[in-house]
Amino acid sequence: MSKVRIGVIQLQNELCAKEANLAKAIELVREAAAKGAKIVCLPELFVTGYNLGVFGEKLSELSEGLTGPTITAMRRLAKELEIYIIAPISMQMRSSFPLENNAVFIDDKGDVIGVYSKNHLFGDEPKYFVSNGEYPVFDTKYGKVGIMICCDNNFPEPARILALKGAEVIFMPAAWRVNEEDLWKLLISSHACENNVFIAAANTYCEMDDLYLFGHSKIVDPRGIVLCESEVKGSDVLVQEIDIDAVYEHRACMPSLKDRHPETYGIFTDPIKV
Repeated sequence: MSKVRIGVIQLQNELCAKEANLAKAIELVREAAAKGAKIVCLPELFVTGYNLGVFGEKLSELSEGLTGPTITAMRRLAKELEIYIIAPISMQMRSSFPLENNAVFIDDKGDVIGVYSKNHLFGDEPKYFVSNGEYPVFDTKYGKVGIMICCDNNFPEPARILALKGAEVIFMPAAWRVNEEDLWKLLISSHACENNVFIAAANTYCEMDDLYLFGHSKIVDPRGIVLCESEVKGSDVLVQEIDIDAVYEHRACMPSLKDRHPETYGIFTDPIKV
């Protein structure tokens, strides 16, 4: 089966209102599943909302583990709907601090098959989160899936690493600011085209006095063409059928991954003066 319908959830959430945000997210995931989505991705920190300047000091008490109420509810939902769910939350992985800005990947049987920890932390995030330098790729019955989170999109390496490790679809939960709306448009399509992968980006929508997360969730094909994009100022559900075979068709006619010269790329690991 090379064709599959995937979904991204654009969530207008309330800061720290975990129960209300979770209930709304469940409703929207159900809608995506009703439209045929087999893999559904929620936005970054969907259950708490995103504004560390407001609730950063409370982040520890807002965070959960894999057995907490949010992931428990998402596991139950995934099993009921027989879909994969990517649920990004602040997690207590090893101790109360430091925390990780994670995306939990749940399969269609309700089992956690892995966790991705955001590697490129933005702004004040290093005060609260750590990263682990890992870029897992997950095997699913619909293809190989990679995950990157928000600011990872500002760098070429995450998408390239995931593609080289076999990812055919990259899901990207985000809390992306309107300040970088131009980069949102440019980078997602660029990374998809450079690596010949589908990218499905689930952004938050939330207007605050000091932070405007502008939505425009989208799904982009391996040539960087936008297949669908939200224009809604609020919560939205995008579902798009994709053909995994298109990844290999594009790579056959534009073999940029095959024709690399990594033996000449040593400078990539050198420090840079800023």
